[in-house]
Amino acid sequence: MNPYLLLIVGWLAYFLILSFLTSFKVFQRLFCVVGAVALLFYDGSIHSLNFFPTQGPIRWVSSILVILGVMVVQSSFRKFKPKEFTELQHVRHPIYSGVILLVVGFFFFIPNLPTLISCACILIYIPIGIYLEEKKLVATYGDQYIEFRKKVPAIIPEKLMKEIS
Repeated sequence: MNPYLLLIVGWLAYFLILSFLTSFKVFQRLFCVVGAVALLFYDGSIHSLNFFPTQGPIRWVSSILVILGVMVVQSSFRKFKPKEFTELQHVRHPIYSGVILLVVGFFFFIPNLPTLISCACILIYIPIGIYLEEKKLVATYGDQYIEFRKKVPAIIPEKLMKEIS
């Protein structure tokens, strides 16, 4: 089988299983880490030329994005309390925000076709993951979460959006 196609099928299976395991938190977390690491190792095993050189400023940008992504994800885990979602004031899904930074940084670090495929699969899944997660949150918290959702952006802080536009 074509290694690129196998990589895509691997990511599709990963996200399908991950979505199915939402009711089994311990298994979901374990699978999330083990599955992602396995797919990223497979990604790295596929020989491919880089799209552009990664020395100099590109290496710094990739490192900064990855470090920021790790900090956002780590901070999110430290602050998160399931019944107190309203304390997350900047974005509703800070883990996804951190993952976006990590994925973009990863691509700039290894800018080749397998990495582009992996990054695209992850970025395509994020809106699906948000939809599934918010559906569960609305079912659990009802109007309280709906009001929170109206006030707080999903993954990009409002202050950053204002500066960009």
